[in-house]
Amino acid sequence: MTFLDLGQEWVGMGLRREHSKDLVEQLPKEIDCLEIAPENYMNTGGEYYDQLCELAKHYPIIFHGLCMSVGSLAPLDKDHLKQIKKFLKKFNARWMSDHLCFSSIRGGQTHDLLPLPFTKEVIQHVSEKIKRIRDFLEMPFAIENVSYYVDPAPPEMTEWEFLSEVLEKADCSLLLDVNNIYVNSVNHNFDPFKYLDNIPLERTIHMHIAGHQKKEDFILDTHGASIIDPVWDLLANVTSRIQVPALIVERDNNIPKLKEVLKEVSQAREIQKKSRDKKHASLSIVKDLVEEGR
Repeated sequence: MTFLDLGQEWVGMGLRREHSKDLVEQLPKEIDCLEIAPENYMNTGGEYYDQLCELAKHYPIIFHGLCMSVGSLAPLDKDHLKQIKKFLKKFNARWMSDHLCFSSIRGGQTHDLLPLPFTKEVIQHVSEKIKRIRDFLEMPFAIENVSYYVDPAPPEMTEWEFLSEVLEKADCSLLLDVNNIYVNSVNHNFDPFKYLDNIPLERTIHMHIAGHQKKEDFILDTHGASIIDPVWDLLANVTSRIQVPALIVERDNNIPKLKEVLKEVSQAREIQKKSRDKKHASLSIVKDLVEEGR
């Protein structure tokens, strides 16, 4: 299953309350779309909800969940899914996403994204839940690769093998976070480009790019700093190979002024454009060689 026929290559940012008022007033042309966590707006009203509704008149809204806990042993929360589905319809959602992790225990939210064991048993479990979520929502559903710091159990495979098998078995889309790949590659000592070479990139419907914090002997995934060059390089690698329907710059902590986030959005767009131009140039060269019979 691929979603390249969606046609667009949007570049946008995660909507944060610190920026809502400025976005409504400025409607910056640097962004094509905005991403929100529906849990932050469902069953609410007030100023921030009104600002979201106003922004939705000008930008497509992309939805990235926090609470589905696809790796939890508990059954899916049908009431939560019904609320999500109603909210998605209200804003004409094109797809929904959440994380490949668990975030709840015995019905209580941990407010953290906890890693799953990289095992065949877990692949079977989460794949079935992802299928049920997708079928219930009646739209494409994407899972995001998460950052983690310790293996919760002895792994039977690499992270990229685990992710790939889940994507194939669930037949779902991918929300590819290149910052999370970089963070894990440093903390767990692997080549991030090898990771990209060994996952089904064609399933990518949505991407995240963000910053992190360097500690003494590891990297902390804070989404609270500027994006660094090695992460930009991973983005360039992906966009040189596939069309990405939506690329989102995330900033969750140490929120800067809107203009600083827009600079990173513009940088992401420039990388995407250069990648597209290179692909077109390569295709043109191949076409010329074919026409010349070489």
